[in-house]
Amino acid sequence: MKTFLPQLPRWLPFREAVQMAAASLLMPLYAWRFRGVDAIVACNQPSAWIAWWAARLLDVPYAVYLNQPNRLVYPRNIDRQTGWVSNADYRLLAAIVLRATRFVAWADRRSVQEADQLLVNGNYIGDIIRKTYRRDAIDCPAGCHVATSGFPLPLESRFAGGMTINGYPVRRPYVLLTNRHYPQKRFDLAIRAMAEVRKRHARAQLVIPGPATSHTATLQALVHELGLQDAVLFLGQITEDELQALYEGAAVYVYPAPEEDFGMGVIEAMAKGVPVVAWNQAGPTVTVAPGTGHLVEPLDVDGYAEAITTLLDDRNANQATGERAFASARRFDWERHIDVLERAVLDVASTHVRGAADFAGIASIA
Repeated sequence: MKTFLPQLPRWLPFREAVQMAAASLLMPLYAWRFRGVDAIVACNQPSAWIAWWAARLLDVPYAVYLNQPNRLVYPRNIDRQTGWVSNADYRLLAAIVLRATRFVAWADRRSVQEADQLLVNGNYIGDIIRKTYRRDAIDCPAGCHVATSGFPLPLESRFAGGMTINGYPVRRPYVLLTNRHYPQKRFDLAIRAMAEVRKRHARAQLVIPGPATSHTATLQALVHELGLQDAVLFLGQITEDELQALYEGAAVYVYPAPEEDFGMGVIEAMAKGVPVVAWNQAGPTVTVAPGTGHLVEPLDVDGYAEAITTLLDDRNANQATGERAFASARRFDWERHIDVLERAVLDVASTHVRGAADFAGIASIA
């Protein structure tokens, strides 16, 4: 992977925000980097804006892939409630956008609307994107690697024994939560649910991997307040192999984010044959099919805890649910994602070539 502009030192405050702004504003100066390119796939902003400039300056066709509308222009309710307190770069970008709202909104809308093709991350968020940008789009949900067989693991591998990661003893059965430690992800709801789960499953643990953010301390304080120090484990940064081992050995996977556009962790867990508990709202309504887990009424913590407890109570039912989850995960296989993306890119490139040939023919006749 190569960058368009020289990278700033990692110690520089607001490094990511400055680089993103520079890449957006200085595009005309490095447009030559796109010479000889047949087509561009622009993933979210400011990539769509960069591709829009390339289309104008060098006549390069482009497709835009969106997994959400531009959050700085179209924030969700949860974003308004919690803000971007875990990411200083986003706070700076939000401050900039507030002072140039009209221009940023215009640039965002135009670069998406004028793309030769628009792809979206599944039909839930796709419908929102279509309405927001008032144009058609192709559903191209994210994909994960799904094995041909072997999941879920046998019950004894998910309900007995344990492992040690980063010095933390992880006991089975455990409940797994994977996501960035941001307020919008609402880990606090899963933590509160575990307080109820422990009343019937005293040894059950909620396992949370991932690097700490400024929000992690707030979550840890809640754990102490509820007396769940032994029940909730923050593992910190882990390796990919350790993450996959956690997915494979989990008894239940929880996804407490209430307004998630898709939820990659959901299908990653299902691909390992692990039942999922999530809210009956937003992305999980697409990914969690009937019989593959439980969708609970939004923000009903008691109902969330009951869904987790039910999956821990009956191991055979848990295994059967995991088998259905594993089969359902094939709907989001990585190969399918690539097939849809490839067809769109080839269509954009070939249409552009045909259009250029037609124009050249007309010009020669004239």
